[in-house]
Amino acid sequence: MKAYIVTLGCPKNLVDSEATASVLRRSGCDVTGDPAAADVLLVGACSFLDSSWRETVEETRKLSRYKRGAKKKRLVLMGCLPKHRAENLESDLPWVDHFLPTGAHARLKEMMDAWEHDTPVARMLALGDADRFAEFETRELLTATHTAYVKVAEGCNRKCTFCAIPLIRGRQVSRSADSIVREVDNLVARGVKEVTLLAQDIITYRDGATRFSDLVNRIAATGVDWVRIFYLHPAGLEVRHIEPLFEHPSVCRYLEMPVQHSSSRILERMQRSYDRAHIEKLMAGIRNAFPDVVIRSEVIVGFPGETDAEFDELKGFLGEFAFDSLGVFPYSPEPGTRAPELDGQLHPELIRERATEVTELQEALSFAARSRFQGATLRVLIDRELDADESGAGHAGRFYGQAPDIDGEVFVTGDARPGEFAEVRVTETDVFDLSGEVIPVLGAKE
Repeated sequence: MKAYIVTLGCPKNLVDSEATASVLRRSGCDVTGDPAAADVLLVGACSFLDSSWRETVEETRKLSRYKRGAKKKRLVLMGCLPKHRAENLESDLPWVDHFLPTGAHARLKEMMDAWEHDTPVARMLALGDADRFAEFETRELLTATHTAYVKVAEGCNRKCTFCAIPLIRGRQVSRSADSIVREVDNLVARGVKEVTLLAQDIITYRDGATRFSDLVNRIAATGVDWVRIFYLHPAGLEVRHIEPLFEHPSVCRYLEMPVQHSSSRILERMQRSYDRAHIEKLMAGIRNAFPDVVIRSEVIVGFPGETDAEFDELKGFLGEFAFDSLGVFPYSPEPGTRAPELDGQLHPELIRERATEVTELQEALSFAARSRFQGATLRVLIDRELDADESGAGHAGRFYGQAPDIDGEVFVTGDARPGEFAEVRVTETDVFDLSGEVIPVLGAKE
């Protein structure tokens, strides 16, 4: 039996897909890159935004064409959607054979055994008692072999009115620290240079007496070159929580900290559990303690009740505190969340206009933020070799302030190899990207 896997959405889904691939191989099923040759077509779907739903419909409809004339070929939808839109999912996607919620990938083996023996399988499966972290420690990578995501917890205990993640992934469940460290050890032994630790509210990680800073201590001791941290919820966050993390040279001076808005009234309607004063104090404290830190954030524009004055306040806040990079999300009502019930719903066109305005503002701010690296020498992890006509550079990589697939790249000329580090002198900066030259190592052979 062969399986074809497509991953849509965030890195959490990617980790689940990688674990799924390992479950399949242990069950005697090969993973193929050719959907026509596959017996099982698997889609790991995102459900965070309405656009994700449209993407899932398009992808599953496209893959369903491979089922024509192949009675035993099956299409399985995994990830966030099966739980988030369970009410109408079976009728909305009639071409999908089975639906498997997040964390239930370990149940694929029993499904395949049932298929082999022509035993009926429920179309909509539940998580049940499946190990949601099955095969995480030894999962195979579906990305480049020098960087990997490591999920340290699943779910979220927050009650933000716009967010469906607690509905989709449940309350936060932290992984065993021993399991996480074994996974990182395995990754390092396989040549991984960078791990990105993932959790929706990572600073609240707990495994018995082990807190997140304790976990980072153990991960840093594995010898991994770079440790990147996603995501730091601002509620209750203080500089003292960050200080022990940055004591390790391997922990990238990079923070992904979604503030969502600057208006205290809007933040209260979002149920974010902090106000503008807290964000201002936190931002000032972080930048004072760590001048070289790169901070990425996210904001939602057009949230129900957002007035013209509050939108102007948000723009003023962004101009004052100038995040290095920013994700700008136009508000959209998500099924099961409380925000669609709030008064003051804004017209979609106005929301799009505000999102465009903030995006344009942020481009100028990001350009200024990147400019501070002009002439600097940065340690760059080389990700890929470039095609001859792609740019004047030979390779592309990232410095500590650029997360994979999010924050742009460093285009590099000179002697470099994918999967290795290079010292690069920055010669040019742009909104998202940097360009530079490799500094030759003294005594290196030509």
